[in-house]
Amino acid sequence: MVVSGIVYDVIVEPPGIGSTQDQFTGAVKPVVFLPGRVNGQYIIEGLSSGFMFVLGGIGIILMDLAVDKNRARSVRVSYASAGITSVVIAYIMSMLFIRIKIPAYLRS
Repeated sequence: MVVSGIVYDVIVEPPGIGSTQDQFTGAVKPVVFLPGRVNGQYIIEGLSSGFMFVLGGIGIILMDLAVDKNRARSVRVSYASAGITSVVIAYIMSMLFIRIKIPAYLRS
C-alpha cells in the first residue's frame, strides 16, 4: 500500500482514472496513466504499479524457495519457473508503465 502511493492518494485525493478527448472523433476515452507528470498519479495507476512491485517480490521469494535442497525436484522447478516468470513480467510491465509515463525514458 505504501509503494502504491496510498499516502499521496489520501492527501491529494486524485480521481480514480482520467479521461481525454480524441482529436479526430471527439469521443472521450479513459486514461489510466497521468502522462508527463512524474510526481502525479491516478489511483488505478498507483495500485497497478504497486501490484507489479509485489509480483516481482513474490517472484524473488519463489526463486529463493527453489534453492532449498529438501524439496522435491519437481517442486523446485515449479517454484523457479514461477519465480522467474513473475520477475520478468513485473519488470516488463514496470518498464512499460514508465515509458507510458515518461515517453522518452531511456531512448536516445
